Amino acid sequence: MKAPPEPPLGAPPAAYAQLLAELARPGWFCQGTVVCRPLRRKVRGRWVAKGPYYLWTGKHRGKTVCHALSPAQYAVAKAAIEANRHRMAILARLQALTLQTILKKVPGVVKRK
Repeated sequence: MKAPPEPPLGAPPAAYAQLLAELARPGWFCQGTVVCRPLRRKVRGRWVAKGPYYLWTGKHRGKTVCHALSPAQYAVAKAAIEANRHRMAILARLQALTLQTILKKVPGVVKRK
């Protein structure tokens, strides 16, 4: 079965190509949230500082999952989550540019008003 021909969008603009190149950079990325949580507890009537505790929280197969992390794991996970957020922002800009180009270059519906 033949795929329909692609609409004549032309070559992507320089900004689009630059965003694609940035998206293709190697590196680790991860979804979720990490927190560094200090904790104070009352022990024998006195407040005692505990922690800090490092936690990663995210979704896995539709369920919320939480993992305790070491300080080294926390630092790496934090960088990977930041990289993921950066890539998601790039994807949103690519999608917006694509829609703008489609609306501008591909013939659309004739409006009555």
